[in-house]
Amino acid sequence: MTSDPLAELGQRLTDLRVMSGWNVNQLVTRCDSLGRTVISNALNARKSRKVPSADTVVRICRALGADSTPLLELLRQAKEDRRTPPPGPRAEDRSRQFAREPSSEVDDAADTSGRFDPLRRENLERSVQWALESAPPVPLASFPAAPVEGLYALYYVGSHSLYRPVSSSACAVPIYVGKSVPGGKSRSGVVVRGSMNRRLRIHLRSLEDVRDLDVQDFLVRYLPVDEIWTIGPERLMIGDHRPVWNVVVEGYGAHIQGSVRAARTPRTLWDELHPGRPQAELQGDARLSRAELQRAVRQHFARMADGDSASAAASLTAGR
Repeated sequence: MTSDPLAELGQRLTDLRVMSGWNVNQLVTRCDSLGRTVISNALNARKSRKVPSADTVVRICRALGADSTPLLELLRQAKEDRRTPPPGPRAEDRSRQFAREPSSEVDDAADTSGRFDPLRRENLERSVQWALESAPPVPLASFPAAPVEGLYALYYVGSHSLYRPVSSSACAVPIYVGKSVPGGKSRSGVVVRGSMNRRLRIHLRSLEDVRDLDVQDFLVRYLPVDEIWTIGPERLMIGDHRPVWNVVVEGYGAHIQGSVRAARTPRTLWDELHPGRPQAELQGDARLSRAELQRAVRQHFARMADGDSASAAASLTAGR
């Protein structure tokens, strides 16, 4: 076993990032729903720090186009190292040993004992996800007022050729997953405050404004739930379904700024692909052209069909 497998894991991830030519911000963008703190902790891993999850390592490696197998072995060694207590702790140190915070292993998806624990955080978050996915879908255009926080998922049932792979009245694969919280920011840094009712009304107006989508082709599932149970289940749903407007065509949920600020910023990918929102018309070109985005969406669905959920837009950007 390596003397510090966790430190070696962090160093190898950092080396891969450097070789890719990306900075941390670019890596965060390409790792979809992983937060900056999670990625930074993985890159700076060492003894006495939190052990990253296997899912985090796999996603970072996938974004960097690297094989995750050897790094997962280092992760296994790091966890084994954590489970092995130091030999012969002094009596005065035992109280500190029992007073330490729980190991990060409690966050891992798998229970090494093989027993199901309904109180594990991921199982609790999964129960929220399943409750949302069991809710009956309703037309977005007639969404009832819900001045509460919660989770929601949009589904497409129309005939747009680009979204035919997910268009189904069965509402199996969402086109977009979102949450409403009292305050916060999206991954693009845009403030997304407001109740679920307000958020869905913004989404409704966006679809009414664009020229190539019909709001009547969208259904929504929604689940009022306490704010603390929105982040984890949203992350799980995005990880499971890879909704195309979350992981490839970003910007649907962004609130576009006023005309003065809008003129200084590029359009979101969503606005480049689906023109029509008034303020977006004032903005500059997005980092990908409409043709490139159409290709990215098709590649995304093809990869999903093949079992590879890597972000097609990230691949296009990296190859430019």
